[in-house]
Amino acid sequence: MKIVLMALLLPLIAGCSGHSIDSFPEAYVQPNDLKDLDLDGVINERDKCPETIKGAIVDNDGCSGAKHINQRITLNVRFQSGSSYINPADLPEIENLANFLKNHPYTNVTVEGHASTHGDARTNKWLSLKRAKKVSSVLSSTYGVERHRIRAVGYGEERLLDTANTPDAHQRNRRVVADIRVSNKETPLKWTIYTQLDD
Repeated sequence: MKIVLMALLLPLIAGCSGHSIDSFPEAYVQPNDLKDLDLDGVINERDKCPETIKGAIVDNDGCSGAKHINQRITLNVRFQSGSSYINPADLPEIENLANFLKNHPYTNVTVEGHASTHGDARTNKWLSLKRAKKVSSVLSSTYGVERHRIRAVGYGEERLLDTANTPDAHQRNRRVVADIRVSNKETPLKWTIYTQLDD
């Protein structure tokens, strides 16, 4: 029986030895990006949402289904030199921002105050923060946006739009910008043994 088995296997072994075996070149470069930088389980080559929040539930494209909002809106609130007074005519600008935030309840906003170069830099920084806080106060007290969703910062003259020393340039630089970002709370996360359930 062993002799018969060897006789059958011998042609197969001889056939294999007659063919060369192809091997990859030593310097072979993988054409696809197999890394997964956002650690969502989808390789970069196929990932259509490369900045997914860590631990999010994702689909085959690496997207969590949460709408990502990253928007900057310049509010047309015209401040006079040295003042943080908001003209009632400019309130609709703030109301539009409030409505946007209410329609997107998982967003937070950073209200940035900016000043012109008219006056000294230290005073301008303080004034720009005062303007940002004034807009933030109107958002919460007048239009009902939750305070914990609003942050106010003052940049003074650090981020000028126009460096000219003209009345128009100063007016343009005295502005408030709303930087709106989505909160991580909107993204549903995977369950793990460390997940804490709400009571």
